[in-house]
Amino acid sequence: MFGFFTSVWDDLKYLLRARDNLVEAWPKSFYRREFIAVRYFGRWMFVVNSPSGVQWVMVTNEKNYRKSAANRQTLKPLLGNGLFVSEGELWARQRRVASPSTHGSRLAGYAEIIVQCGQEMLEKWKRREDGAVLDVTESFTLLTADIIARIMFGYRLEEKGQELFDAFKRYQESHGRMHLLEFFGLPEWLPRPGQRKSRRAVARFDRVLLSILEDGKKRLGNTPQNLLEMLLSFRDENGMPMDPQLIRDEMASIFLAGHETTAITLSWAFYLVGSHPEVEARLHEELDRILKGRSPNFADVANLTYTRAVIDETLRLYPPVHVFSRQAVGADEIAGQPVPAGSYITISSWLLHRHKLYWEDPETFNPDRFLPANAAKIPHYAYIPFGVGSRICMGKHLGLLESVLLFAMFAQEFRPRMRPGDVVSPLGRMTLRPRDGLPMRIERRRP
Repeated sequence: MFGFFTSVWDDLKYLLRARDNLVEAWPKSFYRREFIAVRYFGRWMFVVNSPSGVQWVMVTNEKNYRKSAANRQTLKPLLGNGLFVSEGELWARQRRVASPSTHGSRLAGYAEIIVQCGQEMLEKWKRREDGAVLDVTESFTLLTADIIARIMFGYRLEEKGQELFDAFKRYQESHGRMHLLEFFGLPEWLPRPGQRKSRRAVARFDRVLLSILEDGKKRLGNTPQNLLEMLLSFRDENGMPMDPQLIRDEMASIFLAGHETTAITLSWAFYLVGSHPEVEARLHEELDRILKGRSPNFADVANLTYTRAVIDETLRLYPPVHVFSRQAVGADEIAGQPVPAGSYITISSWLLHRHKLYWEDPETFNPDRFLPANAAKIPHYAYIPFGVGSRICMGKHLGLLESVLLFAMFAQEFRPRMRPGDVVSPLGRMTLRPRDGLPMRIERRRP
């Protein structure tokens, strides 16, 4: 990538742009290319940009590719050795412990909690003056944070939700960027910029997690009812409990994964629908026909096919997890190109989802792509909003359920609209958020 430039200075300028906002830094040619090999500062980086390449790196030969140093530096201060960061036997064990919490048999019960929390937030919106302006990203983040806390920890966040929102926002600002030091191969123990601010943000985050953990210990019974109780009840082959720090790390990981991506998806969905009246009209027709003014339930989700298609198309254009980074453990070959051990591998869902070779009119918002009749046309491994392979997001089905239910509830009652003159730009750091939030006018559909 950086080899497209002619000097070290050009490389550095590109790195600085990528550090601020990766999705705006990709060269236009990358939206047509399938594999890019670039040498910069004496190191190789490969952008794997085809379905076959994704399958090779993330599925077929995934054991040869571990999380990159850049990925660990971004996530580890907040998530420790949780599922997003850990590797090998520790990751496999923790995945086995946590997986029952997202099993399909639990989804119907989770739907009831999602709808209950959604109704509480809807009542807050209804108490506002019609046309009032609010940041829907913040509103949905507070909502999904409360939902994941109730589902996974059996805990009502209430005012602590705002503290978590502010802490994570500060963490993203200070530590959520790509670190230039990683591209020079410098050791992980070397201090990085923004660490002092990120430590303060993590300390605020931990105060809330500690409250949740202590509450969970008091309610622990013989049969674990949620993820926190599963972690607290765990005993290894020697009868030893899980290390308290690791419990904290898994709580942080599940909390982050379980609310951030869904909140962003809902925000982008309303942004897109608000500027596409023909899509909004079809969405409202489906909601009115199936729900008839009532709140949705678990059984409705299978019938809300256009609503689900809107969510899927939103995830294509604005995938919250917009990049996956790996590092080659041993030498390999991808697309006929040698890949030396230690090379950086980048797989960008942002690029893949907008790739001109795999999608017709890739920049166009068209939910019809994801209707059941068109499902076979979607290239396998060209659509990866939740990742693929053994490290695919454990909460994928819960996240989709939550997105469809909440989107249906709010779209049935409100038409969020951008204010005239406002410009929205995607900011690609830890996740893909609107750079300055998403302030929208909340217009009611019903009296």
